[in-house]
Amino acid sequence: MPRRACPDGREAHTLADAPPRHHPTHALRHHHTAGARLVPAPLAPPGRRPAAPPGSSSVAPTGSLPAVLVLCVAAYLVARPPWWSFNYVAILAVLAVVLTGRLPRLRAVDTVALLTAGWAVASLLWTSHADITGPAAYRYASVSLLFVACRHVVRGRRDVLLVGWTFLLGCAVVAVEVATGARAQGQVLLFAERYGIDGREVNGTAYTLAAGVVLALVLAAAGAHRPVLRLAPLALAVLLGYGVLLTGSRGAAIGIVAGLGGALAARVAPRLTGVTVAGLAAALVVLVPFGLAPRAELLWLDNLYGRPTGDISGRLSIWPYALSTWSESPLNGSGAGVFISTNPYEIGPHNLLLTVGNDLGLVGVLLYFGAMAAALVGTARTGRAGLLLACAFTGVMLPIWLTGQWETSLAFWLVLALVTVLPGIWGPPAAPRHARARRQRPGPIAPPGASASGTVQASRYR
Repeated sequence: MPRRACPDGREAHTLADAPPRHHPTHALRHHHTAGARLVPAPLAPPGRRPAAPPGSSSVAPTGSLPAVLVLCVAAYLVARPPWWSFNYVAILAVLAVVLTGRLPRLRAVDTVALLTAGWAVASLLWTSHADITGPAAYRYASVSLLFVACRHVVRGRRDVLLVGWTFLLGCAVVAVEVATGARAQGQVLLFAERYGIDGREVNGTAYTLAAGVVLALVLAAAGAHRPVLRLAPLALAVLLGYGVLLTGSRGAAIGIVAGLGGALAARVAPRLTGVTVAGLAAALVVLVPFGLAPRAELLWLDNLYGRPTGDISGRLSIWPYALSTWSESPLNGSGAGVFISTNPYEIGPHNLLLTVGNDLGLVGVLLYFGAMAAALVGTARTGRAGLLLACAFTGVMLPIWLTGQWETSLAFWLVLALVTVLPGIWGPPAAPRHARARRQRPGPIAPPGASASGTVQASRYR
């Protein structure tokens, strides 16, 4: 077949030039733009939608709604627990996992958390008080199951907002109840007194509210695309902070100040703040219970709220005793919950390292703290937002780890799980504008009728 000449003198390719039975795999986008380059666009397979172009938004993944709602029930029980909440939160966590219809994809941090629960249950084999260790081991298992279930069920922004807001609203109810009790006595601004809720330990109430402040930062980040969802949790954080002041808990109040300071510092100097917070937390966790921290500073903290006790409410006396009992069974401990129920002081060590050490020994300490460290380090390494959340969480919890009795806290492990999943839901940080432009810049202009593989295809000139 003879070839026709184009107006510019070039020869036009005809259908005879195309390889037989070869169909084009790309189609050209024809835009009426001056000087725009034509980029081959891949054709979608039959029955599928074409791929979204780079930079376009897609539907965010979400978890199973029934599973998320079950987790919301557990979250409210964690924030405003009746006395029987510990009996059923583990069951709710397992039910939420079952309702997803898929097996959990266990990562290293989930595996270590479950191993901690397994080691606590295994302490029944060597404890001398099985009646005490049984319920305590169940509490260790409950917090681990809740942590893994939350990381498995929560898969999208909607899930974070539902579970997080349920917990935060429960904390708000607690803060209002505390403020109402203080108002009934006409002491809404007198922080030297301690106010709580009947039937609940006042320090536990304060620690839960402090965890709510951290979760408010998580929800503000998750709702950053809408001003209301960003500002509402921050406003509730103020209410929770006021509730903490009314409880008179020194550790929770200092923790909130330290957490907010860590978050602000992470925005200014993220890498330096991350290294400093991690190093300081690791050092204090070891130095304080072993009596290596400066005593003067500890007594200064004891004078806060105008309620000096001389030994931080007995902590300076019980820490050496807890160290001596741990040394009797250094590797496996005396069994979960045994020390709290059998020591002559009739209270817990009020230090996380000493509590876990007496309960589960050195093996349990490595598993318990390993799960926490893996969760926080993994979150910090996801990007700047993850680092900010990890620093804020560590800052708030550090005074509680040092002076509180909160080793099997459902609130702590629920909030830690939400902190770890949020950066993954956000996805990788957006590239700079010039980098996106380079990625979307089209390649060289293909000759008329040529495919991406260089084969000449049929074309028409009119």
